[in-house]
Amino acid sequence: MIRFIHSADWQLGARFSQFGAKGTVLREARLSALKRSLDIARQRNVDAYIVAGDLFEDNQVGDDLVSTVAQMFSDYPTVPIFLLPGNHDPYAGPDSLWMRRPFAKIPSHIQIIDKAKAIDLGGAFLLASPLHQKMSTLDPSLKLCDLAAGLPADAIKIGVTHGALAIEGKHQANDFPIALNAASRAGLDYLAVGHWHNWLVDTDGGRIVMPGTPEPDSFDHQRCGYVAYVEIEGQSAAPRIEAVPVAELSWHELTFDLLSADASRATLSQTLSNQAPQAAKSVVRVVLTGAASVAQITETHQWLDDLLKPFFIGQVSDKSSIALSAVELQDLQARHPILAQVLADIDQIDLYATSRAPTSANSGLTPLTLTEAQDLLSPRKITLSALTPEQLTQTRQLLLQVMQDASS
Repeated sequence: MIRFIHSADWQLGARFSQFGAKGTVLREARLSALKRSLDIARQRNVDAYIVAGDLFEDNQVGDDLVSTVAQMFSDYPTVPIFLLPGNHDPYAGPDSLWMRRPFAKIPSHIQIIDKAKAIDLGGAFLLASPLHQKMSTLDPSLKLCDLAAGLPADAIKIGVTHGALAIEGKHQANDFPIALNAASRAGLDYLAVGHWHNWLVDTDGGRIVMPGTPEPDSFDHQRCGYVAYVEIEGQSAAPRIEAVPVAELSWHELTFDLLSADASRATLSQTLSNQAPQAAKSVVRVVLTGAASVAQITETHQWLDDLLKPFFIGQVSDKSSIALSAVELQDLQARHPILAQVLADIDQIDLYATSRAPTSANSGLTPLTLTEAQDLLSPRKITLSALTPEQLTQTRQLLLQVMQDASS
């Protein structure tokens, strides 16, 4: 039997620039998760600790980080460690981070896999196909077929590579497409893959596994925060796979609908109250949707800001729209006809850009044609497809603020 840990997509050194100074803590959380996973590997006395690509964010990360990681791996001499370069950190010659000084004199229990090869693990073989560039239309797992052909038929064979599973409509042609039967095609008992950031274990009869990123890095990645602990009894035996949690932080995206504000407040308050014990280790984003008056949207923002203060990171994504009552619209058209027309134009641009229906009935106003909208944007080199609901909402809010200032 062989026991090993399969991880991937650590992307150490990720910038997280959207979070400002707190990006530093997010980067440190990834290092804490890496150490936690190595502790687990040592405790379980694994035969191999495999990183299936993208250990680092890119080949431009700082020397201090490379030194820290190399030292961390060196501190676990009883854990055989195998590091496969991925598309974020390809083994691409002298400029590759794998050629830097900290990796020049690593202990023998650490192997950087710089070329396709089979490695004897003692009772099993690790067949590896690293990446040497950021993009390719070639399937990197094809090399594993040639490697497997020269090995004993009764040996346990574990493959490792990096790329997108070739699921129609879910991968790019130049994103290292891996055949969905890559494990069985090469006669592998397990194929350790990295690239996508969510846990995926049901491909090729359960023999192709993507463990996802061990430390969450996006609100879109909810099935992550694990490494895969794998046991294989013998050749052709089904792998036993355990998702072992290692994440330092948890990420949560919640919704507040202005159209049902009272119910949304109650639900959101309860959800965040339940999360309060873990607030210091939680990244929370509240998506504001629906339509309301400027005053209601402003008040809701203030309420959300206070509610999110206890959390490590609390963020509001405003996808709401401003709704004016019929009386407000009539008043706006009577007192500020030019502003009323501009508001109607923004509504029409919103419709063309996002397919969202206008937030107010602008009766009596001339609608903006598609050509006119494009002509308005082209001098600024802006296309309709580049506009987001958040940008259009902010534009409405600025316009209405101008109206209020003019009236005061």
